[in-house]
Amino acid sequence: MAALLGLSVLAGCSNPVEQRSGAAPSVTPAPSAGPSPAGAPQSERFLGVVLANEAVELSTPFEGLLARVGVQPGDRLKAGTVLASMSLEPLRNEEQIAQAQLEQAEAAQHRAELEASEATERLQRYVKPPSGALSTDELSEARYREKTALTELASARASIRERRAALAQIRQRLAEAELRAPFDCVVAMRYLDAGARVQAGRPVLRIIQAGGFRVRFALPEERSGRATVGLPVRIFLPTLGKELPGRLESISPEVDSPSRMVFAMATLLSPDDTVRAGMVARVSLGGAGLSPPAPSSAGGQPGKNSGE
Repeated sequence: MAALLGLSVLAGCSNPVEQRSGAAPSVTPAPSAGPSPAGAPQSERFLGVVLANEAVELSTPFEGLLARVGVQPGDRLKAGTVLASMSLEPLRNEEQIAQAQLEQAEAAQHRAELEASEATERLQRYVKPPSGALSTDELSEARYREKTALTELASARASIRERRAALAQIRQRLAEAELRAPFDCVVAMRYLDAGARVQAGRPVLRIIQAGGFRVRFALPEERSGRATVGLPVRIFLPTLGKELPGRLESISPEVDSPSRMVFAMATLLSPDDTVRAGMVARVSLGGAGLSPPAPSSAGGQPGKNSGE
């Protein structure tokens, strides 16, 4: 009896305990994270790529033997520096032949000048009084000889011009046989080595302008209306973790149909030696300084950047 009474007491007390433990705890709901408002215009970043201001492939001007290539990728060079050169022996021989032909033509011109002068003096003596000293045939022959001498002189002068032009052309080829840097540059690629036999127009080196960079980027169609040429921009380079000033240089007059984007170009105003063509860039319109974008948390929803 005592045992049964104890069990009944316990059973009677168990109901309130179960009800209290089963009730859900009161929790204040967290404020809902709605969509973030659109940022200010200067905080938007648009995806782009760094380009060199000038990029040139230096090629051989004529067929021949590549005698020397004196640079390597990464070399920084001043404008006018000789980077490579073709073999000059064949052109030197052509120059000597052309020079000799020019000298022959000059000698022929001198002889023609003497003959023309003599024919003119003879004719002047024949036409002076006393009239009737010479026959009509003799006078006509003197005039004919003068005209012939003057014609030969004109031909000799034309030959001189031709020989000079041929010599100038050969000397121009000699100058072009040396590949020189057209501006302060950095060697980006070396395609050939000395000793290679090359065809005219084959690239030997690729160079890019030293220190001059631009950024090509894309603006959404709805954002392109506030972009104007000359507008200050900020260019963030994620690879370097640097932000540099720039200026909007040009804007495409049309919208790219597949992407509905407008392509634009900005000039990088203060690049340094660490900037490389081909780097990814993020461009923000306006000159206010901006901090690098915070990385997205693992597994979280990435931020909506207009450049992505």
